[in-house]
Amino acid sequence: MSNPSVLFVHGSFLSGWCWLPVMERLEQRRIESYAVELPFTSLDDEVRIVREAIDELGPVTVVCHSYSGIVAALAAHRAGHIVHVAARLPAVGESPKSITASWNSPGFRDSIESTPNGAFLRPDAAKWLFNRSPVSLAVAAMQRQRPFSSVIPTEPIADPAWTTVESTYVVCTDDLTVNVDQQRIRAGWVKRHVEIDCDHSPFFSAPDELAEVIAS
Repeated sequence: MSNPSVLFVHGSFLSGWCWLPVMERLEQRRIESYAVELPFTSLDDEVRIVREAIDELGPVTVVCHSYSGIVAALAAHRAGHIVHVAARLPAVGESPKSITASWNSPGFRDSIESTPNGAFLRPDAAKWLFNRSPVSLAVAAMQRQRPFSSVIPTEPIADPAWTTVESTYVVCTDDLTVNVDQQRIRAGWVKRHVEIDCDHSPFFSAPDELAEVIAS
């Protein structure tokens, strides 16, 4: 990439490849993009990787999804813009871990299985994550899921990046994983918000609409 202007950060259990449908549509608009691969070893490791990518690429638009909203809150202070897709958006003084019970649906939380090698999704997680997504992509995502060993922080984030970096929030209105009301509350805190009729994974279920939001 000569000069990527968008940096994609995937959510928990997934990989950077999940953004490919959206990246393809941005390329058709002559917008270059890059996707990082989070290690899921620790939040500190993930923050370091995203910060390094921003420092290398310049003031890109950072697009974060779900869990990686926490990563962006800690790492994206030098971004040009942040697009939060059904993403965590920690408030100043708020413990991210304390709101987990009201953030995720009980069904999705029950589909997560903890093991000594990290957390995994049981097969029934697909109905919460990909209820509007093409079956082939949902199957591929479940088959390629990665163990998740990072920890949602208990301590509040003193200066989340969205408070100083212009941001957009994308509310996914048929999301069965993240409480839509919580998304709308967070969306009201940033300069711009958009609602898309899609599931928790619009990179699969609404790539055209999501690409349009990012392009704009």
